[in-house]
Amino acid sequence: MQLDDSDRRILRALQEQPELTLRELGEVTGLSHSPCWRRLQRLQQEGAIGAKRFVVDPEAIGFDILVLCFVKISHHQRDRLRAFEEAVAKVPEVMQCYSLSGEYDYVLQVIATSVRDYEATVKNAIVELPNVQSVNTSFTLKRVKNSLNVPI
Repeated sequence: MQLDDSDRRILRALQEQPELTLRELGEVTGLSHSPCWRRLQRLQQEGAIGAKRFVVDPEAIGFDILVLCFVKISHHQRDRLRAFEEAVAKVPEVMQCYSLSGEYDYVLQVIATSVRDYEATVKNAIVELPNVQSVNTSFTLKRVKNSLNVPI
């Protein structure tokens, strides 16, 4: 996707102030209503920006534990990897999942209300995922940075 300066101004403004109305977005970016609206529509259609939503802070609602769960897969056939990925997407406590290179095949970002809650998630969901060979857990101690902003 090719972005020009106006596109970048729109994206920066929306990251910093997602509550802006279309009129306000046009004022902030120096664009009139119609060009601003067209650019915004194109950015949405091309997948540069997604739907508006509120971001819930897990800690604020009792999910005090954030865990990085490193997973090794037993067989690396395409259909078995796909089965794991489809199944892990259905585990609500798994906030993010990334495929990795190196020693582990996947890293999961898992939230829990307590260590016992995480243990239950591991025993009842994660080790039951298709093709899981082993799980290695690292508990996070402190959130140092948590940004959703892309440097544009």
